[in-house]
Amino acid sequence: MTSEQSNLSSSLSGAFDTLLESLRSAAPPIVYTVTGEGSEWYYDISKRAMVRVPNGTEIQIAEKYPADKHGRIVAQSINNDLVRIHPDRIFKSSFH
Repeated sequence: MTSEQSNLSSSLSGAFDTLLESLRSAAPPIVYTVTGEGSEWYYDISKRAMVRVPNGTEIQIAEKYPADKHGRIVAQSINNDLVRIHPDRIFKSSFH
């Protein structure tokens, strides 16, 4: 490989890296919602009480809390409820 080919290869590699980074930053955020119809009761770990969460509510997964022995994870609703919910009850969407 000549030095000219090597420079061209490095230039293309840098251009691809830049393009991929800009595509990743432009990707829509992942949106999680509670699945089902109506509403459900969930245990709020901060209030230590049951709270009603309407199905279809947007939630964010709280990664800092481990899953419990039943596999339920902690998620925060748009109403600031910090609830334990089974992953099967969460719908993941990459757009609004």
